Amino acid sequence: MLRDTVTRLNRARGENDQVKLAMFPTPPPEYFLRCAADSRCKPHLAAIAREIVGEAKRYHGRNGGRGWLFTRFMLAGFAVHSALELLGVRSVEAYPYLAFTLWKTADEALPPKSKSRDALMARRKIIERLAHTARLEVPPTRTLDEVDATVLAITAAIGRNPPHSNLILRSPTHGDFLLPCPGRGFSIAAASLSLSAGKG
Repeated sequence: MLRDTVTRLNRARGENDQVKLAMFPTPPPEYFLRCAADSRCKPHLAAIAREIVGEAKRYHGRNGGRGWLFTRFMLAGFAVHSALELLGVRSVEAYPYLAFTLWKTADEALPPKSKSRDALMARRKIIERLAHTARLEVPPTRTLDEVDATVLAITAAIGRNPPHSNLILRSPTHGDFLLPCPGRGFSIAAASLSLSAGKG
């Protein structure tokens, strides 16, 4: 549904203003258990994985393949999600790059993160404009991780103020995904496209 929505939205955007969508599906729990059981997996990552995902004994001795190099970042995401569920907090998935792409104007640049300094400055400008529009006080951002977190926080806040909104794509398998909708026209178009993509 997300891929189809973005594809259709791109039809109305200029060549230099296309939304690029890169998706990396999260593997099932068994994948991480195999990683934790692999002899090449770092001990502290294996211990964290077993604590969060479950017991890996039945996979002992089996090669985890390329997946044995999973990261602390991925495990931290699982831990946070579990903690939010225990607190009764509803959570959604969102991509910072997609949020920046949709919030930026056609004449604003969005350099890749490989150009660290330029990427940080460009994202800061977008955040400053959004914060001013929403009348929000935003703490200084010093790293690319911080601007990513900030744009998602602003997206959640600004989506409550017309003409902007947020569209939630729901999937019983993959959970909820938040799609920023800047402006009423965009919101209506995105909602109709998503309903069409999801067949109602």
